[in-house]
Amino acid sequence: MTECTSLQFVSPFAFEAMQKVDVVHLASLSDPELRLLLPCLVRMALCAPADQSQSWAQDKKLILRLLSGVEAVNSIVALLSVDFHALEQDASKEQQLRHKLGGGTGESILVSQLQHGLTLEFEHSDSPRRLRLVLSELLAIMNKVSESSGEFFFKSSELFESPVYLEEAADVLCILQAGTVMSAKIHFRYSFFLLNDIV
Repeated sequence: MTECTSLQFVSPFAFEAMQKVDVVHLASLSDPELRLLLPCLVRMALCAPADQSQSWAQDKKLILRLLSGVEAVNSIVALLSVDFHALEQDASKEQQLRHKLGGGTGESILVSQLQHGLTLEFEHSDSPRRLRLVLSELLAIMNKVSESSGEFFFKSSELFESPVYLEEAADVLCILQAGTVMSAKIHFRYSFFLLNDIV
């Protein structure tokens, strides 16, 4: 699968194929369409399934075959190997810190002092740190939203506005959404509003 040059919304056809786990239709998707589904497909293929049937075992083999040779899969697999329990605890502490000190502070429990700009840090970081960078940035945006009291505001984000890293940042957001039980507390819906706004 070649690298797609731009993001797009998931097509109704791709959504239905994913919802029904229709491997035949998934295999017929274009490279850009399939790229948007990679985090879900990788997690589906690697995590222990609730369905232990023979038919799912065959479908899983087909999904693994579909993913083989796709370069981006390796980075997504690495994201799934992160200790989400520790990440969740630090995210909760960071939320409390931001609430106490205000979103304008440079304090962060999730990430240490950045040596370079956020995008360069993201580029040169391993998977655990990438998760922390994205989550910290997301929490900063959420804190700004909560402080706005419903009023319109503009919050620039170097990472989320960079087309170069948008695919990888979207992968991280998808894995965070699926891998943490804090979604109710951290309100990951902001991440999808954010991505929809960008693309």
